[in-house]
Amino acid sequence: MSNVIDKLKKEVQDGNDWVYSLMDAIGRWSITEEMYRGKRFRYFIAGEAFDWQLLAQRLCSSINGLIPQKEKEDLLISGVLPDRFKTESIANLIKKRAGHAKYRGFLNYYYGVIVEEAIQHVAEHEVEKRNIARCAKYASNAKGQAFERMYGHEVDQLVNMYKSETGTKYSKGLSLTQHREFTYWLFQLRLKNSDKAKIASDTNKGLNYLGRVSTSEIEAVVNSVA
Repeated sequence: MSNVIDKLKKEVQDGNDWVYSLMDAIGRWSITEEMYRGKRFRYFIAGEAFDWQLLAQRLCSSINGLIPQKEKEDLLISGVLPDRFKTESIANLIKKRAGHAKYRGFLNYYYGVIVEEAIQHVAEHEVEKRNIARCAKYASNAKGQAFERMYGHEVDQLVNMYKSETGTKYSKGLSLTQHREFTYWLFQLRLKNSDKAKIASDTNKGLNYLGRVSTSEIEAVVNSVA
């Protein structure tokens, strides 16, 4: 994909807005995974959730020094666009500049990884509150209880199920990519075992936790698993 990187670099050097050029490059990028600097980069989790931040990180590494450092960090780490894009969003830019397939993949990633992690945090906090109310704050692991309530199994069991189902192999801990892949698998597992009302309620909690709640967004997630 050197042609995509060369075009990105030339556009930025010619004075084009680097954010637009980056989104265009994301749209032209056609491989789903690669080895880069000795590390495997997988841009589509389970073939459907588009990890746009990972691809953007990969592309930005080729134009280091050509874009403002803070703007780059805000976009790659926090998903925040520069101030000049106040009326835009990452989702809209990907839809307009990268195409529908990557936009759909973006939504899968957002709800299957970002929102799913938020729902996990909410569930863990609910367990902690319940334990405090029962004077059992230190009785057990809140995260473990939360996962069992959400997914029906203990964390170790879930990891083993994931490894068995996907053929994933790892020994100690999870890399960031593996963590995202496992989270997306948990998201799919939860959708299979929950009814629409529960999915909507959980999505609402996750979006509220992120400070981004929208009734239409919740309905879209529920309808997608109908």
